[in-house]
Amino acid sequence: MWADGICEVDPGLFSQTLQFSDISYQSARREAKESVFSAWCQLFDSIGEDVALQLSVVNTPIPAEEIGHRSFFAEDGRTAALAEEYNRILNDKMREGVSNLVRSRYITFSVGARDVESAVPRLARVRGDVTQSLQRIRCDATPLDGPARLRAIAELLRPGNPPAAGWEALGATSGLRAKDLVCPNCIEAKPEGSATCLRIDGKWCQTLAFRSFGSELSDRCVAEIVDLPIPLAVSLHVRGMDKSRAIAFVKKRLAWMDKEIIDEQMTAVKRGYDFDILPSELKYSKAEAEDLLDHLQNKNQRLFRYTGLVYTYADTREALRNQVEQIMRTARSNSIDVGTLDYRQREGLNSVLPLGANRVEVGRMMTTAEVAIQMPFATQELNQEGGGYYGQNKESSNLVICNRRSLASPMGFVAGKPGSGKSFSTKREILNTILAYPTDQVIIFDPAGEYSAVTEPCGGTTIRLGPDSDSHLNPFDLTDVADLSPSAQRAFKIDAFLALSAATMSEGSQGLPEADKSIIARCVEACYEGRSGDGGTPTLGDLYEKLLAQEEREARDIALRYERYAVGAQSFFSHESDVDLSNRIVDIDLRDLTSNLRTFGMLTALESVRNRMYSNYERGVTTWLYIDEVQSLFEHPAIVSYFSRFWAEGRKFGLVATGITQNSVYMLEHEEARNMVLNSDFILLHKQSPVDRRAWVDLLGLSEQESRYIDESIKPGEGLLVAGGARVPIKDDFPRGALYDLFNTKPSEQAPRRRRRKATTRKAER
Repeated sequence: MWADGICEVDPGLFSQTLQFSDISYQSARREAKESVFSAWCQLFDSIGEDVALQLSVVNTPIPAEEIGHRSFFAEDGRTAALAEEYNRILNDKMREGVSNLVRSRYITFSVGARDVESAVPRLARVRGDVTQSLQRIRCDATPLDGPARLRAIAELLRPGNPPAAGWEALGATSGLRAKDLVCPNCIEAKPEGSATCLRIDGKWCQTLAFRSFGSELSDRCVAEIVDLPIPLAVSLHVRGMDKSRAIAFVKKRLAWMDKEIIDEQMTAVKRGYDFDILPSELKYSKAEAEDLLDHLQNKNQRLFRYTGLVYTYADTREALRNQVEQIMRTARSNSIDVGTLDYRQREGLNSVLPLGANRVEVGRMMTTAEVAIQMPFATQELNQEGGGYYGQNKESSNLVICNRRSLASPMGFVAGKPGSGKSFSTKREILNTILAYPTDQVIIFDPAGEYSAVTEPCGGTTIRLGPDSDSHLNPFDLTDVADLSPSAQRAFKIDAFLALSAATMSEGSQGLPEADKSIIARCVEACYEGRSGDGGTPTLGDLYEKLLAQEEREARDIALRYERYAVGAQSFFSHESDVDLSNRIVDIDLRDLTSNLRTFGMLTALESVRNRMYSNYERGVTTWLYIDEVQSLFEHPAIVSYFSRFWAEGRKFGLVATGITQNSVYMLEHEEARNMVLNSDFILLHKQSPVDRRAWVDLLGLSEQESRYIDESIKPGEGLLVAGGARVPIKDDFPRGALYDLFNTKPSEQAPRRRRRKATTRKAER
């Protein structure tokens, strides 16, 4: 085994392993399933006859000592008490999981070569072809290096025990080889006289082989075996035949059958009965062979040598027997006959290991379609290292843990009708972020003033914007981007003021005239130029005066629209910025803004966030932005244009934004909004109205089964999580306690708590 993961399995045989991610295949639409099947066929067809392919799906139990004792979030600092309760809740829920298994998927490919230098380019070509095929179905493929590959082998040879030593222990002076790190201490070939199993370091292990198949194979045939809540590994060995050789092979079999038919007919004539009467098995075999020949010659199918194996292990012989019975029963229900490998358990075990070498001469010939239909994608699970909690899998009750930072595009949306659990899950998501990423900054746009319940116990700051507030945000502010060039600073500001101007209009969807855009751009530039001498920052009052000074009639119309924001009671955005956004957690409370001021306020706050985002990016800090009632930023073309550009630019500068809405249809009416959703890899959908549900079904291509996860029959907290290629149905019966009180927004439950807090406060004052 080399450090890059290439292994010389036998002299002149080299292999490499890719680990690939799960996808939501079983619940997908028929068209999506057909697309995956087509891509899977292309994967097998792309492999030459000189390459052996091994597909492995491994269910590894979570160590017993970890179940109920896992640390999901660090318990330190001001959030220690919250993290402690969160860890306790998640460990309790972890015990509810049906299987508590970690499922891994591998593709191992092997080639023959003189030496490793000759093998490397050939393996690289195969790896590129396989990776490309997997990317078509949104599977992430990662080559395993030497240490990772040894860990994958150790999971099967030494369950529950990691490799005996680290990779660094290998070397010429140590005398250790790679196999020494993963080999068990003891393998009993015939434990208690049984030739059907092995005992490895006290565990009972057995390898089974797929013996025969029914006439029709389902795409659930392998998935249902993998879905069993037991430790196991399914390994499929596939090697393609040259097409001309495959056709010759089938024709030869047909010739033998024709000869057998002639012999049967001659016997019938001699005995005086109808020679058209043939043994049913012979007729079936002939028809099957002719159908196979037709597929090879006319339907672009290839022929493969195929071996299917299942490996499982248990602490006792009785437990092993029960697991084997479950496997056989499940296989039979899917038209697969599974048999034992008597006296060949060692060969079976070596063939199951992800090494790309088949030591078992048990198999059959299969076409491309017959191999590809054996999909390795079972019940979708999501358990990403370092992520936050989003509920439990509705099918398996296993925890759903998603690390948004690991997604290609971590931007996202949370949507649900009132009472669906949307606010509860959003607050939980915010706490996930605060606890999981302690160095990141979290900023929340809070139109209802409800998120301070989560942020303040974590040490966050609440900035209240309103007519009677002492906090002011200046849309002209450049404090956090002072190190950028003047042209770079002002270019985006002009777009921002076009959006602000749109927010002052009452025409709704009507766009800003080109003349207005030119006037606004000119005046914004003039405002900055006018204050360049004293080093000050312009305000809306300066912009108002510049507009009045212009000769065009349109400029006076624009000034009139800005007047209420520049002078008078609503001029609280016409001040120098005096808010401090340096706190790690900032809740911008917008509840005191009237509806016509709220969009203006959100756009002004977005400008401050954009400045902060640049500053954080320079320091290597990720900025998390949560925007409630995000649909209000789709009220005008200029606002939509600004926001979509902000969204796209933010991805490049370490911004992870989340839009929250209860009015999906209004938002999704806009092409820009649909594009933003489609370019976001995180979407959490709760209960939807029929109209909203249809909009999401059409946009995301949800299947009928997936659409049922967000219909009006589900309970609060249930829904569908879309994270990259994963689509996981979720449920969340969160226990009552301190965290529940932080997340809960039910008026009937909040009122008694407020009364109790007031009573406690009055008592303390007395």
